[in-house]
Amino acid sequence: MEFHVFQCRRDRDYFIVTDEAHLDKVTAAVCPGSNDELEIVGVFAEMGPSRAAFDEKLAKNSIESQGFYRFEAKSFNPVAEWPLAMP
Repeated sequence: MEFHVFQCRRDRDYFIVTDEAHLDKVTAAVCPGSNDELEIVGVFAEMGPSRAAFDEKLAKNSIESQGFYRFEAKSFNPVAEWPLAMP
């Protein structure tokens, strides 16, 4: 299987994964909270358990049942800024 990976433009922490057969299920409406625009990240072959971004088995099950897999990548959250003054 090849995974088609999209990223929500407004909320960059959310990613949508699908396959060739279910591309029509991936619309802006699958982004959480709004009809956000989607940006293609790329098409990737299976890598097995070494994949760091998402669980392929979970993604396959979700794609089979609803046509896509959505996940949040917490590591993309901005790092908190240092306070302006230290007490």
